[in-house]
Amino acid sequence: MIRQAEMGKRVLDVAVAATMLLLTLPVIVLATLGAAVALRTWPIFSHVRVGRDGRPFRMFKIRTLPTSFSSYAAKYDLDDAKIPSFCALLRRTHLDELPQLVLVLTGRMSLVGPRPEMRHLVDEFDPAFAAKRSSVRPGCTGLWQVSERCNRMISEHPEFDLYYIRHRSLRLDFWILGRTLALLHPAGQASMVSYDQLLQRRAAPLGDAALASCEDREPQLAALDAAHSS
Repeated sequence: MIRQAEMGKRVLDVAVAATMLLLTLPVIVLATLGAAVALRTWPIFSHVRVGRDGRPFRMFKIRTLPTSFSSYAAKYDLDDAKIPSFCALLRRTHLDELPQLVLVLTGRMSLVGPRPEMRHLVDEFDPAFAAKRSSVRPGCTGLWQVSERCNRMISEHPEFDLYYIRHRSLRLDFWILGRTLALLHPAGQASMVSYDQLLQRRAAPLGDAALASCEDREPQLAALDAAHSS
């Protein structure tokens, strides 16, 4: 059953990624040219990320940050960054990540899965959490990306990746893809999902100890929110 599910997911990945690449090729070209003009530099940028089974791979994106920023700048270092409005639009709509569809075709990534992270960040994860994340292909989008916590670090909110890994299915993948498309709308922020909404999707308790322990972290999450908003 697991092998059949993996094959079904792979067929979906290839079919949808190939179709999206054909349909969005003009968008990719325009976004790349716009980024080159806005930033006055080479518009394609790459990172080495950690993939399935801990194997490194090179991930491509359309550049949205000035070259004055380190390629490995921390997420919170970008809060006050001065980004050209065109590049800010690419980041908000995630259009800068369209080149990753090529990596879906090659099998390095999936359409849906945990976000691929840089090695130095993975090394800071809890070992059990890092091992669970590396058991599946990283995705172009995922639960964390469409969650209301996506402006925080993944390590601060492992509950979203843990939920996906435990309950992954084609049905859940379609649901996440729908949420991702909704974010492209100007009012898309309203479609961001909370952890409580995920729990309500399940008729029975989750039962995973690591996942259940995340529910007890709400006071810590509130404290993090207060700290980062001050």
